[in-house]
Amino acid sequence: MSPQTRLRFAPSPTGALHLGNARTALFNYLAALRMGGTFIIRIEDTDRMRSDPRHETVLLADLAWLGITWQEGPDCGGPSAPYRQSERSVRYADILGQMRELGCIYPCFCTDGQLADDLEKQRRDRKTPRYSGRCARLSATESAGRLRAGEPAAWRWRVEGSGSLDWDDLVYGPQHQELGAIGDFVVCRRDGQPVFLLTNLVDDCEMRITHVLRGVDHLSNTGRQLLMARALSWGAPLYGHLPLLVNPGGIPLAKRDGAVGLGSLARAGYLPIAVQNYLVRLGHPYAENGLLDLEALSRSFDWNSIHRAPAVFDPAQLDHWQHLAVRALDDDAYTQWVTHALGSEAPVGLASLVRDNVRSHADLIQWRERLAGRSPPTEEAQAVLQTLDARLAAYGKAHANAVTLMDFLSGLRTDHPAAFPSRKVYPALRAILTGSLEGPELARIWDWMGPERRQQAFQNIRAQTQPTLSSAEHPA
Repeated sequence: MSPQTRLRFAPSPTGALHLGNARTALFNYLAALRMGGTFIIRIEDTDRMRSDPRHETVLLADLAWLGITWQEGPDCGGPSAPYRQSERSVRYADILGQMRELGCIYPCFCTDGQLADDLEKQRRDRKTPRYSGRCARLSATESAGRLRAGEPAAWRWRVEGSGSLDWDDLVYGPQHQELGAIGDFVVCRRDGQPVFLLTNLVDDCEMRITHVLRGVDHLSNTGRQLLMARALSWGAPLYGHLPLLVNPGGIPLAKRDGAVGLGSLARAGYLPIAVQNYLVRLGHPYAENGLLDLEALSRSFDWNSIHRAPAVFDPAQLDHWQHLAVRALDDDAYTQWVTHALGSEAPVGLASLVRDNVRSHADLIQWRERLAGRSPPTEEAQAVLQTLDARLAAYGKAHANAVTLMDFLSGLRTDHPAAFPSRKVYPALRAILTGSLEGPELARIWDWMGPERRQQAFQNIRAQTQPTLSSAEHPA
């Protein structure tokens, strides 16, 4: 593919970059990698009330953490600079002026109340909601006079004709939209602020963007943007729309609803390669089931393979990929990952002991606390402890210095023949030593804890346990 292929990701700096945004960024990035093209970051910060430069700094850092690199953007410049919409206002004003001269747009003086009344009437009449065309019927003289008088006006694109718009979506295939159902749409608000439909199209065309992958919630915008581009003889990109990422209840992920953000995952110890593999496979199948780096993911990326149904965010699947990623770390990288979570408070050997049982920094901290006896037992472990034979706690306290777990068990069975079958003693020992019925191999836990920690664990249980059986020998 020609190196002139250009894709972009254009976030708004209005909050944290949630996983739905990140997935869109990754899909565009992988497409650019596969086609040998250029990947661009553009900041759409025309929402003056909600945009914040601090959000821009964070989202760029989050994208870099995810492994995405870009050749042009607000931080590195490029031939199409500037890459912030707030710095392109003069250009938008020029375009609006050209549209006025061509007669493509006209001033709309309708108030919010009038527009609301029109919409309500259309709903009552079961008509497709669209602008009534009230101000389109004003004479040029009347419109000019009202503008000179200072009456506030939005500017609307004049949709003429009764034909249709047809285009091929990269994901959803052939699309058809009747012009009569669109209605004249706003391109500039009454406060003089151009809207997304205009600024997004202008920037894509002037930055020579060739392909755009964006959320399916923008599908209704595409027809309007193509209508403008064709009327003005602009080279619009090819559009593909991605099914939204939704929560288990079917609600699309959104910043305002506190959707999981990349930054929070990074702080929790998730690894970029885990998040990459999880997000890219949401709605895009891969033949390979193991971890793939971005280069490998890009080689098999194909927007024709993207499923059209919404993708559901599943934390368990994310944890699956994180588990694979942690296990794939080399020893030095794993040590760094552990140190980042525990610092100098990591007991010697703990990282190696729990490596197969941790997915996040929270897991590491939990195991540190659990093995130090500072965490309450899990519900399942508590159930075991509540029916614990007190003789086991007593024996454990007296023989916590047994060199190996096998030595301990051998002595226990000698002193209490048939009283402690393996199916009961192993869960009981796990509950006593760790407060959990899951975790590393019990023999490894025994070795790691050493006599003092083991004796303290048995002492803690002994103090809480009343004898449940007489001293007579019989099964527990």
